[in-house]
Amino acid sequence: MEANSTSDSIMLAGKRILITQLGLGLAFVVYELFSNGAIGVESALTGVVIAIVPSMIGMMFASMKSKMKPSESLRDLMNLSRNIKLIYTIIMFVLTFRFMALRNIVVLIAFCVTMLGHFLTPLFKDQDERKA
Repeated sequence: MEANSTSDSIMLAGKRILITQLGLGLAFVVYELFSNGAIGVESALTGVVIAIVPSMIGMMFASMKSKMKPSESLRDLMNLSRNIKLIYTIIMFVLTFRFMALRNIVVLIAFCVTMLGHFLTPLFKDQDERKA
């Protein structure tokens, strides 16, 4: 594969995952807004951010590496993205639970609901993919 097509594919996949995760995350935040008030919304937003930001950082690093090293295998790029995501997710959870006064269960539920975007993304296809 060429570097440009690999990098573009990574960013396209990241964009699709981000849109799905944002949709699910915002739906949960709206639910918290109507059911638990301000502290629930703040906790839900924190969970959504913890789910989205590390995966986007990992995908951006993998995309940059594919541009710099076009011969890099897709498996290595996926491992890089996964490892970066895992490290930043753990760091963000530790900082959140240690230094923020939030409802931890709401943070975890929001994280889980938002992470469902990774699994639901393949169900939503672009217009170009539907024609093929």
